[in-house]
Amino acid sequence: MNTAPKPLLAVENLRVRFERENTSVDAVQGISFAIAPGETVALVGESGSGKSVAALSVLRLLPPSAVVMAEGIYYRGRQTITLDDTAMRKMRGAEVAMVFQEPMTALNPLQTIYSQLAEALRLDGVLDPTTVRQRAIELLQQTGIQDPASRLDAYPHQLSGGQRQRVLIAMALARHPALLIADEPTTALDVTIQAQILELLTRLQRELNMAMLLITHDLPMVRKCADRVYVMRQGQIVEHGVTKTLFANPRHSYTRSLLAALPDAQPPRRPEQAPVLLTARELRCHFPIRRGFFQRTVGWVKAVDGISFQLRQGETLGVVGESGSGKTTLGEAVLQLNDSQGALEFAGMDLRIGERSVQRQRRRRMQVVFQDPFSSLSPRLTVSEILEEGLTIHGLEADPRKRRSLTEAILAEVGLPADSLERHPHQFSGGQRQRIAIARAMILKPELLVLDEPTSALDLSVQAQLLKLLRRLQIDHGLAYLFISHDLRVIRAMSHEVLVMQNGEVVEAGTTQEIFTAPRHPYTRRLMAAALDLSTVDSGQELP
Repeated sequence: MNTAPKPLLAVENLRVRFERENTSVDAVQGISFAIAPGETVALVGESGSGKSVAALSVLRLLPPSAVVMAEGIYYRGRQTITLDDTAMRKMRGAEVAMVFQEPMTALNPLQTIYSQLAEALRLDGVLDPTTVRQRAIELLQQTGIQDPASRLDAYPHQLSGGQRQRVLIAMALARHPALLIADEPTTALDVTIQAQILELLTRLQRELNMAMLLITHDLPMVRKCADRVYVMRQGQIVEHGVTKTLFANPRHSYTRSLLAALPDAQPPRRPEQAPVLLTARELRCHFPIRRGFFQRTVGWVKAVDGISFQLRQGETLGVVGESGSGKTTLGEAVLQLNDSQGALEFAGMDLRIGERSVQRQRRRRMQVVFQDPFSSLSPRLTVSEILEEGLTIHGLEADPRKRRSLTEAILAEVGLPADSLERHPHQFSGGQRQRIAIARAMILKPELLVLDEPTSALDLSVQAQLLKLLRRLQIDHGLAYLFISHDLRVIRAMSHEVLVMQNGEVVEAGTTQEIFTAPRHPYTRRLMAAALDLSTVDSGQELP
């Protein structure tokens, strides 16, 4: 006798095709999956594999260009394909809710948190203003927001990334859904916030007996919380099974390649007797807090507060810490992109002195790769124009033919074909755009690269490829890296030395081996504990 519970959601032979002008793309090609009540199922795959499209198909949230076909999409045994728009609107939120990847785009920037929670509660039939406000406070409290009453009148931009994600979860839970679809819910969050959000989702699911469809490329997260896994590639499910079994014995080569893509736990070999390239002594960057009609200074935000370090040629200094710890501000201070105080020396030269022409020459030798290449690359310029712009500004090559030759050579070095030169950034994937950003920096032949979260939000396999590229470039060109990241796996794989930042200060510094095997400061130990909670899966090794 079969005692297996009936699925809460069953998707059978789902196909999704996007039709644009004279072209069409088959994004999802005949996939089937099911979720039982109270179960967590993960859809895993790289960007473009079709996992988010499949999830959006369940709620009929795809654009008009999408053609959706399926033998059946059943919720509680009821065919949803034939439901009219009114019935689907009733189902969304009340039965099936969704938490999106980027809360800043999912939340209305012009409405307070209370207004957005109240809208969801009124849809659930809660109309009394006093009850609405009390219920909104309870929802924020349930999702772990401290002092929830004071947060109700805040706007999304006044909250941190983790707080915004908690608000999205609170909105999703307002109508007591039986199924929560979480689309990359922890992407680009700090490791401690990732662990907190994951723990929150797991706790709420258990308390509310709620099923969850988890869309992610984060394999450690999947191993931590999913009951079953479906692995997607190019619109198809290539493997599925119980999480523990699939991770222990993956059958498909693509699944094995995903598991092998996690960063190497061993730091790179340290260059021997390399000269000091960059020295910072008592570096400070304080921002005034101004209030009142006359905008008087009432205090200071000490984003960087008395930090000292040395960075040698060919060496990587990793900088870790939560959002707001001052990591990015430190990188900007090194590049002199903000007002800072303290001593800064580069290749024996004082960066605080010198004429404009001298400072421009130094700037060529220190380049930066930002977290989001899509916003840092001009959408109006071709790749050729983006790469040649730096050469023109610094007067490095006047001959157009030689500039073209240089751009082709640097593209080849970062692993992109020469025919990419006439295309625009939007025509590339996230990993390819990051390679273009690296090429833009490398074409100027710098000695120091400031890498600000360069692998954040990238798929694991793309992340591994990018780290391999950065390691090769460092060896071939003797580059020094100031590597800013909240991903401890990446820091461990790339860094020789590590600075741990909290509230603008360095609370601990040392070699990568020292920091990861014997952290001394309580804050460092907390970061390591959060990373361990998300548990790595590389060759069975875990962070200590």
